[in-house]
Amino acid sequence: MPKQLKNKMMKTVFITGISRGLGLKLTEYYLSEGYRVLGVSRTKTIELESLLGKYPSMLLWHQLDLSEVDVLEERLAKILALVEKIDIFIDNAAILYKDLVHRIKEPELAKMFAINTIAPIVVTKVVINNFLSHKTKGVIVHISSICAHRSFNGLSMIGATKAAMETFSKDTAYEYGRFGIRSNTVVLGLLEIGMKSTVNDRLTEGLKSIAAQKRLIDAQSAVDAIAFLTSEKSNCITGANIHVNAGIL
Repeated sequence: MPKQLKNKMMKTVFITGISRGLGLKLTEYYLSEGYRVLGVSRTKTIELESLLGKYPSMLLWHQLDLSEVDVLEERLAKILALVEKIDIFIDNAAILYKDLVHRIKEPELAKMFAINTIAPIVVTKVVINNFLSHKTKGVIVHISSICAHRSFNGLSMIGATKAAMETFSKDTAYEYGRFGIRSNTVVLGLLEIGMKSTVNDRLTEGLKSIAAQKRLIDAQSAVDAIAFLTSEKSNCITGANIHVNAGIL
């Protein structure tokens, strides 16, 4: 049986930040499983171009700058109208501004909060309205960070952005559970792809040393956890933080 038939009329997954890293891996996974993917990112990479060529009718991409929060809801409404119904939303896009508190630069801090916290809340608002209008028992997964749970030099600010999203996800799960809508977060350690390029070797080795498995996180482990949370196998899991960090305890 074709995978798209197994997925009950080709469900649509909406993913932010699909041009590289985990977002690109998630896009590849859901396309290979027969889902239609609606993805947004600020830029289009060669890898994303390749996927668009391989899945011309299944992958819909739109350029979107999530830092422009004042116009985000209006732009999202137009984008989502093109696919009508959303089944799954994966909040993946994020940036890292790393510095000690006494050296904080407010413009960089404001941009990180806009992309990591305010934008996902606005997107979730639009997505939930889509779920409710179609009576969809939708699924939301926010990507969080171990920085929301452990202290690291220079990472207090990204930790704050992600801790806010974990609380938001939990309360979203509480408010909309009666409609069959689920919301969870996946709390990642440092991936072997994506933000690793913005972290120095000292911090990378430090994260490996405190992990029970003494390793970084491979992308497939993160994809597998997210795939589980967006499947019917997890239909009683909501408001949870699922840690995928090689045992940073």
